[in-house]
Amino acid sequence: MKKILILAPFCSLPGEPSFNRFLYLAELLSEKYKVTLLTSNFRHIDKVNRNIVSSSRFEIVMLDEPGYKSNVSIQRLYSHYIFCKNLEQWLSKNFDFELVYSAFPLIESNIKVIKALKGAKFIVDVQDVWPESIASVFPFIDKIPLNFLPFTRKSNKVYSSADALVAVSQTYLDRALLVNSTKNAEVVYIGSDFKKIQESLPEISPNPEIFKLVYIGTLSFSYDVETVITSINELVAEGLNIEFHIFGSGPFENKLKNKNANKVYFHGFTPFSQMISFMKSCDVGVNCLTKGAKQSVTNKLSDFLSLGIPTLNSQVNNEVLDLLKSIDSENYTPLSVSSCKKAISALYARRHELEFKPNLDFDRETGYKKILELVSYQLQ
Repeated sequence: MKKILILAPFCSLPGEPSFNRFLYLAELLSEKYKVTLLTSNFRHIDKVNRNIVSSSRFEIVMLDEPGYKSNVSIQRLYSHYIFCKNLEQWLSKNFDFELVYSAFPLIESNIKVIKALKGAKFIVDVQDVWPESIASVFPFIDKIPLNFLPFTRKSNKVYSSADALVAVSQTYLDRALLVNSTKNAEVVYIGSDFKKIQESLPEISPNPEIFKLVYIGTLSFSYDVETVITSINELVAEGLNIEFHIFGSGPFENKLKNKNANKVYFHGFTPFSQMISFMKSCDVGVNCLTKGAKQSVTNKLSDFLSLGIPTLNSQVNNEVLDLLKSIDSENYTPLSVSSCKKAISALYARRHELEFKPNLDFDRETGYKKILELVSYQLQ
């Protein structure tokens, strides 16, 4: 059996709450190949160190990383530096793979792989674009030409070195293709496991008297959750029967809890199946990116489109706006409470007409066949 290395520093592992794209791929590819899934012993999503995790279907390697408390910090840069140093050492002793399937970012982990390839095929899966994505934290980034930004040279090196490209959106793929003319390139949405979604029953029966909004994901710089909470608080004070449920955590959690009224609920990290079950009892998903955020088709949006839940949206990305045409949605201007209230009120006004409309393009069983075909082609 040919050997494949899947490098995914932020991957979830068996038994953990989420079912990450790369874990899904490891299981899928292990049906035909000998797969090693390499990740960190530090779990990015909730900032804890992992215990030993194993799988009967593929090998799991967890490299030491000191970890960090904040996503935007010197501590995080140092943590990733140590991970990449350990990766370099591991590759020098263990590299005997025919193909590497690597998540981007991290940038530096990909640079280390490129140096170790020894003729192996290299597929890059673009999950985010750097340095462009830090514009939500440092807005002045938008005013600087791309080629003058830090990390651009290294990012271009990663994109251009790939034998094949996969991306979670057309927006991200187009960025990579600026420096790589390969024809072996596919957009494969993060998607969800439709079978699991269909099998999950609502955790509680929907209450037609209560209009429930739900947010899933990180509580951090890129997300405009504060505007939504403020809007909910004001609409509840005006007499609307609304609840807002938040799944996830992040550096802004305590700040957001301090703005909380009695109709906003923080659930923390929850297993995927349980979260999906709860979402089925809700009316609207909240996709609230802040002004300047460069994300395109995110994990949360992918889950919303997979489920088909009506969506409150603040993204202005054209690809996202096109995808949202497949479901019931209302757009608002990020950071504008008046705009957000207007959009929520519009959804509330037609609450009895809202329907779940799953987008079949987000079914992993179908979409991920494109990745299997790319891998197979590269290993011919």
